[in-house]
Amino acid sequence: MEAKGAETPFSVDLNPPPQRRDGLFHMPPFFEEEMKRVEESIEDYREGIRRNVAIISDPFYGEADLMARAASMAGSDGLRIDGRRLRHDFRILERAPQRIVMVDEAHRLSLRRIGGFDLMNRFLSFVTSEERLFITTWNSFSWRYLEEVLGLGRHFPRQIILPRLDAGQIREMLLAGRREGELTFVEEEAPGGDSKVLDWRVSRRVVMGHNIDLPYPSVDPEMIRSRLKRNRKEKESAEDAFFERLARISDGNPGVAEHLWKEALDYPEVRSSLRDPPTIDLDFDESFVLGVVLSSGSLELDELSEVLGPVDLSAEMMAAILEGKGLVSIDGGTVTLKPEALKSDIEHERRLRLVW
Repeated sequence: MEAKGAETPFSVDLNPPPQRRDGLFHMPPFFEEEMKRVEESIEDYREGIRRNVAIISDPFYGEADLMARAASMAGSDGLRIDGRRLRHDFRILERAPQRIVMVDEAHRLSLRRIGGFDLMNRFLSFVTSEERLFITTWNSFSWRYLEEVLGLGRHFPRQIILPRLDAGQIREMLLAGRREGELTFVEEEAPGGDSKVLDWRVSRRVVMGHNIDLPYPSVDPEMIRSRLKRNRKEKESAEDAFFERLARISDGNPGVAEHLWKEALDYPEVRSSLRDPPTIDLDFDESFVLGVVLSSGSLELDELSEVLGPVDLSAEMMAAILEGKGLVSIDGGTVTLKPEALKSDIEHERRLRLVW
């Protein structure tokens, strides 16, 4: 049954996607080059040259902001819609009069199950048969998988991969609008850290048939290296050290970086003891389910059930296991990756070759 009001005139944003759990944060200013390429595609199209666009990124990059700017440039010529909405009413595209179509999260038109490519194939056939311009966003892991299986690239010749940010770019993004000296960066020992360079250990020896504990001094070379590194960081400043570590832990992902920043910020202080990504210990079934969620960023439980049903796994049980291990959250029937676990998720899944 079609939604009430389906025959009303279309606007630029038809139920635009909210700022999602896996796209929480605003597009940083360092993607201006990527935005220019989108704008060029719109300008070229208006001059008679059509090159469909795929914007490809890991979860949490905030690419919805870039799509909002594209929709603004398209104006009344543009229709913007979420892939999840198209899953429930694909005829929206067929009825829409707009010449520039923007689809957020186009990867949601497929599921990893038997028959899971039917809607995606319908979408790709529609893209090929139309003279309209299509601007789309894709989860990077889904894109690479679907490119191998369906050859997405030939349908979207202009592919824009959002790059990682370095420490300086993350600093500029997070400190934008703040006064110099407004925040104090506080050095803290990492949880469980040992500040001793010289320690005493005990060696048990047998002397004349008796066990004797002999104390001896022990130097910890790792702590010496840590102290030297810390001294260098202090010269660079605590602020420099913080953003270098933040860039490493977040792997340059702007959304993950901002999530960790909010945890560290206790205004007007910023605590340096950032948490490392969690260690992952999963069996193969749990790893497979994590890979399914990673390839979408978030997934409804009923969608996850469609994928897991044929292999006799319970979506609710598997999601609860991943939540208990700190890898996902479950809210209102939606399973969402946790930003702080993303780097570990990716490394684990690639190690098992469940994503690439």
